[in-house]
Amino acid sequence: MEEPQHGIRAAYSESTITVNQAHSPEIGLPAVRDDRFPAMWKRDRMPWITKPRSQPHPWS
Repeated sequence: MEEPQHGIRAAYSESTITVNQAHSPEIGLPAVRDDRFPAMWKRDRMPWITKPRSQPHPWS
């Protein structure tokens, strides 16, 4: 079976879900090399999703 071009990959447990976000080579390569994001990376552009476990999931 062929790997789809787009998808969501996550690690999960009973209480957390961790999703990694892909970045362009201009951001990703310096981040890996220098172990920190370069100046062009902006935290306010990250699509953070926070859903406390005590609340019902939107799909349930």
